[in-house]
Amino acid sequence: MKKYIITGLLVWLPLAITIWVLLWVLGLITGVFEALLSALQAVLPLSLHDSLEGLRHVPGLGVVILVGALLLTGVFVANMFGQWWLRQWDRLLSNIPIVKSIYSSVKQVSDTLFSSSGNAFREAVLVQYP
Repeated sequence: MKKYIITGLLVWLPLAITIWVLLWVLGLITGVFEALLSALQAVLPLSLHDSLEGLRHVPGLGVVILVGALLLTGVFVANMFGQWWLRQWDRLLSNIPIVKSIYSSVKQVSDTLFSSSGNAFREAVLVQYP
């Protein structure tokens, strides 16, 4: 009986964790979108508040806006001017003491995972520990 319960758990656990992570990410995106709408309501005149309040109840609009922002960022960084801005941004974040360690680590991992050469994790290597 114990073997079957563990086997069932091993089948359902990855799916449950995947759904949980996706719902967490969706909630995070929705929270950021609602914060942006609140900031816009503070800046825009009162006559536009009702239309912004209607946008708050459109499901998935935050995800669509995030995908659009990622697309526009990709288009911007793909040219020489955008590359220059990206280098300036990297230099700025590399000069902030605590942010430097976090940003450089995440950047290194993401560059490895999404490298265009496709050689990430192709072979095992041995690194000697002190």
